[in-house]
Amino acid sequence: MTLQTSVILPQNDSVLLIRESIFQLVDFDHFAAVFVNQVIYWREKMGRQFYKTDQDFADELHISIHKFRRLKQETLAKFPFIKTSLKKIPARTHYELDIESLNNALAKLKLPAKAKNNHRLRKKAQTSLPSAEQTSVSKPAETITETKTEITKKTTTEKNPVVVSLDCFSDQEQPAAKKKLSNLNSSQQLAVLAVIQCAIQNSSIKNKIGYLHAVVKSVQDGTFTPAPPAKKVLTPEEKSQKKKADKIAEAQREQLVQQQYLQQQATYKKAQEQAGKKTESKPREKCPLSGLLNKMRG
Repeated sequence: MTLQTSVILPQNDSVLLIRESIFQLVDFDHFAAVFVNQVIYWREKMGRQFYKTDQDFADELHISIHKFRRLKQETLAKFPFIKTSLKKIPARTHYELDIESLNNALAKLKLPAKAKNNHRLRKKAQTSLPSAEQTSVSKPAETITETKTEITKKTTTEKNPVVVSLDCFSDQEQPAAKKKLSNLNSSQQLAVLAVIQCAIQNSSIKNKIGYLHAVVKSVQDGTFTPAPPAKKVLTPEEKSQKKKADKIAEAQREQLVQQQYLQQQATYKKAQEQAGKKTESKPREKCPLSGLLNKMRG
């Protein structure tokens, strides 16, 4: 048995670190510091404003969604350099970082002397930049073993491999679609994708990921309704045969209607003739006043 001298970390292990400057900025609140670091990380990675759901952030911070919402409300109220807005339907929280305001706040901090030359954000690095360059948070230049400062996104092992094609989603939507479909088995993935494709063909869906989320949730809740079977695509020969059969059926229907009409006309005519014969055979009644009128005329 060999003696192990190093720690073997799990595969896809994520790193959650707190910069001391951010930790001091948020009054040494661990969860708030991780949240602010996470916002900085995603803003720097995307290069623009980004959107994340409350559940995504809660998963990354390893806290409940209710605790994260309280944390977000308190943090946004204290630190105006993090700006949020709701866009699209269903509403998504978009995060924007006022980097100049953040850098000004960091420049006012007084870090301990021991943190002067380590991998954390340094006051000197912030204040020595020209005004045009103070729109970005400076990155450390130490070795990899000492500079694991970026808070990486929590990576989760897929429960099930995705066996369906995601061509109906855009390149940006495919990672999110793959993550949601990985919660289902292969047969459920096929059924869900059939519903998505049917909905896309019959209507214009603006938020495909939101629609996919609702369908996946219905599968998990047991309220899922499979898509109707697709109509058979006829060949040109089958279409021609079907058109001829439809014409024959239409001609037969018109012939039957004509026969019924002629029978009704014959029956009506016969009834009229019988009514006329009865009227002619009935004797005409003599008016009792006719004799008196004749006498008066004479």
